[in-house]
Amino acid sequence: MVAVPRVAHIFALAGVLSVSMCICRPESIPSADATSLPSHEKKLVIFLTSDSAIAPAASSEMKQELSHLLQPAAIHVEWQDPAVDRDAAENDYSALVRLRGSCRPTEPSARFEHAVSGPFTLASSAVADGVVLPFGDIDCAALNSFLGPSLWKEPETVQEFVYARAVARLMAHELYHVIGQTHGHARNGVAEPSFTVAELLSDHFEFTETTLSELHASPDVAEYSERTDSDDASGK
Repeated sequence: MVAVPRVAHIFALAGVLSVSMCICRPESIPSADATSLPSHEKKLVIFLTSDSAIAPAASSEMKQELSHLLQPAAIHVEWQDPAVDRDAAENDYSALVRLRGSCRPTEPSARFEHAVSGPFTLASSAVADGVVLPFGDIDCAALNSFLGPSLWKEPETVQEFVYARAVARLMAHELYHVIGQTHGHARNGVAEPSFTVAELLSDHFEFTETTLSELHASPDVAEYSERTDSDDASGK
């Protein structure tokens, strides 16, 4: 099958391609990227909100996949519920991520027998005065339409697994903008400007080594605040 040409949007992901799914993760295979970065680990705290309940197995897979994507950049992910965890924890980065709509595979329907036309804006980050704010949205309604043609014939357990993994990859893309304070994109990998269905559902889809190095070198909250204050004082 041939993918519809990608349509790039800032912080938007597009493309359509039906694929078969594999639900393996080669965690036992050490990544070359993981050994090329300094050992100092930074902490990212994610405050997660969702418009609908997430199945425990799907939630676990989503969190494991995001950790798997950021671990080679020496970034440790911790999760908090903003409705419960109100104490300020010490961290290098933090972000509030909202899952909008029903974030689970849509029930099989005749309308998913054929690919739905796009492009779709699957995820977005907030920007103010050129600064990427620590807020990200995943549009699950758009994701359902985007992935539906490739998921609806799969067993329910497979659907939930690959859907949760896709959500984590969208989340990782937005966190790349937040952590790196960049509007730019990479040419390949999770930081590229648009995704195909094949990439979201494939067994192997990660950040490139160059992007991982950039993420690891990104200033933490304190460093970024110091730089911002310095720019303000100098009139930049």
